[in-house]
Amino acid sequence: MSRSVVSAVINGTAGIGVGPDTREKVLKAIKELDYHVDAGARAMKTGVSRCVAAFGDMKNPLFLQVLEGMQRACAERGYHVLISGKGGDERDRFELLDLYRQRRLDGIISLDAISFESREWLDAVRKAKVPYISIEGYAGTAEVSSILVDYRESILDVLDHIGAVSSLAPVYLDAYLEKPGSNWAERARRSAYERWCLDRGLAPVVHELQAYDEAWMLRFLEELRGRENGKLPPILINWSVSASILYRMAWKLGIAVGKELSVMAGDNTNRSNAFMAPPLGCVEIPYAEMGEEAVRRLLLSLEEPSQAMRPEKLWLKATVVPGESMARER
Repeated sequence: MSRSVVSAVINGTAGIGVGPDTREKVLKAIKELDYHVDAGARAMKTGVSRCVAAFGDMKNPLFLQVLEGMQRACAERGYHVLISGKGGDERDRFELLDLYRQRRLDGIISLDAISFESREWLDAVRKAKVPYISIEGYAGTAEVSSILVDYRESILDVLDHIGAVSSLAPVYLDAYLEKPGSNWAERARRSAYERWCLDRGLAPVVHELQAYDEAWMLRFLEELRGRENGKLPPILINWSVSASILYRMAWKLGIAVGKELSVMAGDNTNRSNAFMAPPLGCVEIPYAEMGEEAVRRLLLSLEEPSQAMRPEKLWLKATVVPGESMARER
């Protein structure tokens, strides 16, 4: 048996036909000899490491969801994932370029802040000629491939769900860390709410709050209960982390979420919504699917010369999870 045939079986070399009987003999011999491929040597010869880098903040629960999807997609294709946790000065990000030059990586996928548009990083990626896809970053940069979520559509979907359950106009709570509307996604969410209301002849009611301000939330619920004469409007809050505060303050006031007060959230960042009492209805942002799609597109560009990576934006759709936090009108 020739060395080229054995190599074709081990490496999955395209263009070299290997029959099933021959393949079975090669695999049997590999098992009997306990042979293991020298990945470093193979990468030097073929220029393919079969490894994709995942860059993100290890403290961010969303990154773990992205990794789930990346791992699943890589495993299907015989690839591995190299995880790089973000340092305070982001040196880890640029060190990945050195690994690519050493043929220890085939490409880089990063989970970025929604507002991320670094020209310095983009220039470095271009110089290294590394296949690269950003998840949530570079929404406004046409020359970068990004996997994004249609946040506007996600809010319209959850509002349609609210409208099917309640006849009252929903109130929108716009939670923020530093300032309201700090990125395009939050602006899209809020704009979608306002448009949904106006299209139905309803007056939009928006309140802005610092995401972890319990005192504000307590005052808001007290005023809402007093103003509405016992009929509380449904509340749509952009962030589930603030919805947990709303739950606690409602409990303090004796307001039963899911019975007297309807609440929905625009995300499920900490994956805790299902464990709240009652389970919080929300929009699920498909981070695992985003990781899968990023891997598929990156590897397709590597494995199919005709599919060389062209900068494009892929917009994925979020899913409404009803939960049990919407009060049914009697």
